[in-house]
Amino acid sequence: MKSLREPILYSLAALVLAAAACGKKSSAPSAEVTGLAAVPASAVVVITADVARVVDSPLVARAVDQLLARDADLAARWQKLKDSCKLDFATQIKHVVLAVGPSTNGADTLHGAGPPGPQPGTGPVLMIATGKLVENEFAACVRSMVGKGGGDLTAKPLGSRTLYQAKEGNRGMFFAFGRADTVVLGSDEAYVAEALGPGKKLSDNPEMSQWLALADQHAPLWAVGRADERVRQGLVKATAGQISAGPVAFTVSADTSNGAKFEVDAVMATAADAKALESFAKQNLALAGMAAQGKSLGKIVDHIAIAADGAVLRLKANLDIADVNLLVSALDGGGPAAQDSPPAPVQGSGSGQ
Repeated sequence: MKSLREPILYSLAALVLAAAACGKKSSAPSAEVTGLAAVPASAVVVITADVARVVDSPLVARAVDQLLARDADLAARWQKLKDSCKLDFATQIKHVVLAVGPSTNGADTLHGAGPPGPQPGTGPVLMIATGKLVENEFAACVRSMVGKGGGDLTAKPLGSRTLYQAKEGNRGMFFAFGRADTVVLGSDEAYVAEALGPGKKLSDNPEMSQWLALADQHAPLWAVGRADERVRQGLVKATAGQISAGPVAFTVSADTSNGAKFEVDAVMATAADAKALESFAKQNLALAGMAAQGKSLGKIVDHIAIAADGAVLRLKANLDIADVNLLVSALDGGGPAAQDSPPAPVQGSGSGQ
């Protein structure tokens, strides 16, 4: 499975390297930061992955293969990273956290105030990677990679740390080590500095702390995020006003190490809205089940459960290996498995029209 494992981690690193650099600010660093402790309180979305438990999943491998196949520039950067650094990210990276900061529109995302920005979802992104990492080796790897493209790597003090900037053409990345085994990377210097500084972190945000408690943090892959205002308003319209307001936040957990177990929780403003959304979702799930029968995927829909729990709507799916193989085959355009094929028509049973 190594051939499938490597692109997953290389593509994560290449995605960070492909971002555009912007912003300048500095702050005094704290002693050590890693994982969620490095995520600023202003983050609106957090995604975490236990790499060893994620990379062997056929669904994840297929997603990465599709990503690289559709983005030639990303695929080239992955190959360049692999050739330049001679690093085995699949075994060296143990844990990854991705954090998305607020859009630069003046909205108070910490307290949910302020209008949506002109381009929601375009805030700065951090990648916090923990594993068997050595700072001078990592810096040499990046220097070698950007040097082949005519770029360079510079360094400057950030308190007791070293802040590196890698530039190649109009693209750039900042990174520094939060502790000996943790590197914090991002395209926005100010946000990287904020992650490494002593300021408020994710646990200091009361709303995010509440939503973090709902997520299954033991799952190989989980995420928490504030709902985009466009999603909130769109869902009210989609339900024809059955709910008074869209979800405040979402949590997601997934375990694809043995089949696929998913849970998506929508945090609603009220229990009444959660119950109304449950009814709407179940109606649409029944329609989806009918459509899935045409692709012999009816059993996949049968494994989806929807239920309201107070002000939270929970959607759960529990697929075994056979279900996952069936789903991957359908996504790849393959025919259904023999046991799932529809019965042959009875002679003379056609409509005759």
